[in-house]
Amino acid sequence: MQSSPTSRDVALAAGVSQSTVSYVLSGKRFVAPDTRARVRAAMDELGYRPHASARALKSSQSRILGLLVPYHERTDTPGQYRYIVSLAAACRRRGYDLLVISGEEGVEGMRRLVGSALCDGILVMDVLDDDARVDAAQDLHLPSVFIGLSHNAEAVVATDTDFEAIGAGCAQRIHDAGHRRALVVNPASEHVTPMGFIRRFDRALESRAEELGLALDSIAVPRGFMPTHAALCDYLARPDHADAFIVAPSTSIDDVINALLTEGLGPGSEVSVIGAGGSGDSSHTNVDYACYDSDVPRVADTAVGLLVDQLEGALPLAGREPERIAPVFHEGVSLRSLTATHDTNVTSFTR
Repeated sequence: MQSSPTSRDVALAAGVSQSTVSYVLSGKRFVAPDTRARVRAAMDELGYRPHASARALKSSQSRILGLLVPYHERTDTPGQYRYIVSLAAACRRRGYDLLVISGEEGVEGMRRLVGSALCDGILVMDVLDDDARVDAAQDLHLPSVFIGLSHNAEAVVATDTDFEAIGAGCAQRIHDAGHRRALVVNPASEHVTPMGFIRRFDRALESRAEELGLALDSIAVPRGFMPTHAALCDYLARPDHADAFIVAPSTSIDDVINALLTEGLGPGSEVSVIGAGGSGDSSHTNVDYACYDSDVPRVADTAVGLLVDQLEGALPLAGREPERIAPVFHEGVSLRSLTATHDTNVTSFTR
């Protein structure tokens, strides 16, 4: 009597490993569509029928999504917390739980998480402009979404706030307030400056400023009021200093405003100040300042939705334009003489 075909026979007929056949049956790992089709065709040709227990594995997803979120001493903890809370809520709405993996393991952390099979897919935060995890996600054929855009973001599925719109908008609003020179206050952090969103903001800001004829000076300040105050005092000692200030992402606009007030410069009267990000619920200045901010709940919902679409087979793992989410803008009173602006990719909010 001829014995029934086994998964080993299917693997030989399809030209794949036996573990690949198991992954096709269980759904535990991503298998390329053409490979999956070859395995299915070999199963049909051989008349292979998996055991009921193997078929059951197909529906044994963990219903857990992993979140890789590096944590270091310069982490913007309140900002990070906003994303984690919104991502957890977005997961729950879709019937998933969120497993947070902190640390700075990079690619090895991603490989460890995949190897543990704890999660059905992975969300990746703190994305660098040149991020090795992009190549790792491709190599692992991993259902994942990057919350942040690297220079090669099209190689994976990614979404983020439209920091290009923020950079261009900051230049435009300062120009429309009547200024022709501005100081850009950047973060002095080896962890932050390589981030993709910083590079995208910088490029858009400089490009729009050049179009407008807006001259830009720049300084980098460490976190905290005292070093921010010291750096601004050094700059203000220059006879040709600007009277408009653009506070870059991941730089405390509260510290900048408080430092200016200490020097007798009132935002909205003597000087103009605009932020590329707000301070959420942790503001520590009395000035109602003008600022852009990320629409965090929408970014989180978009990221989780894209990942679930991959898991359900409705979306490929790569090869799509990143989804940029429009920022929100709070007008405040820190711009000296704000007139009509030209932002088309922002919404407004009230702090």
